[in-house]
Amino acid sequence: MPAPKLSDIARRAGVSVAAVSIALNNKDTTRVSAAKRELIRQIAQDLGYSPNELAKALAERRTRLLGLMVPMKDPIFFNQFIAQALSGIQAAVMRRGYNLLIYSPSGRPGRATRDQILESKFTDGLIFINTRSCTTRDINDTVHELDAAGIRFTMINSYYGRAAINYVGVDDAALAEAAVRYLVDHGHRRIAFLSSLPTLPTHIHLLQGLRRAMAEAGLELKPEHIGCCNYDQTQAFTILDQWFLRRKDRPTAIFTADDSLLVHMYDYVDARHLSIPGDVAILARANSANAGGLRPRPTAFFIPTFEMGRLAADMLIDSIELPEQKPQRILLPFTFFQGTTA
Repeated sequence: MPAPKLSDIARRAGVSVAAVSIALNNKDTTRVSAAKRELIRQIAQDLGYSPNELAKALAERRTRLLGLMVPMKDPIFFNQFIAQALSGIQAAVMRRGYNLLIYSPSGRPGRATRDQILESKFTDGLIFINTRSCTTRDINDTVHELDAAGIRFTMINSYYGRAAINYVGVDDAALAEAAVRYLVDHGHRRIAFLSSLPTLPTHIHLLQGLRRAMAEAGLELKPEHIGCCNYDQTQAFTILDQWFLRRKDRPTAIFTADDSLLVHMYDYVDARHLSIPGDVAILARANSANAGGLRPRPTAFFIPTFEMGRLAADMLIDSIELPEQKPQRILLPFTFFQGTTA
């Protein structure tokens, strides 16, 4: 039988999870009535709930424990971007004498659950990695909820809002502009964009950069050359077939938004017996931990995911140890690799 949680006690007592947390961690609190405190403690005893060392450390206001929250529906360790960022985080926490607690959000993809937001108070701070499940609204709501809960946090990837938070990412619009300039310099005029979902902030900002740079070159990114496949290979193949059936308007170069889409592109070329870059040039926004294993070696703008994780953890620890320090927003430089696909 799974160990009882705060939410189990709250359900039986007819109170909020926050009230349970307050009553169990501060026996003299006046924020919960004496009758409710006694009821909560009795239910906790009946269920066999006992606060762990994290809860005890909460009373001491220091745990040397950081929380990591990665809201996505798939197991996070299969995702190369997350694994690379996590390696950077681990390097920093080991060096700084902290430990890491990984939360596995069970709510809808892209959002943490309310229980986990509250339970993350048992750590000194939280690292939140925005994933391909996070819409702009999800991210803004997360920032608001973490601020409202008084939780120190650093966010990684895809935040373009204006809140004063610790954040580490890259400038995706600038990356897309660099991609267009490279392709135009190599003679391409019909450029297509293979992406995931139109609601994702990375897609939105890559698209802004692509359109801006193409307009500067006197070109247009046509709506029919923007393909969103929701990371589904079948949908990706359907989009690519439509592009390649247009003989007069067939793209000569395709820019892919991330590693998963780059792999779909390679699979399509192989399935349709095409050649790279003979039949089509491919330029990618990629994570170096994964794309380096592809053959032919992709021409790509690489995102420094390990460094993003390392820096995010250092920023969070600095904010814990130096609470007067102001939040920082850091955009790391992307790097270009001259492969053989574009």
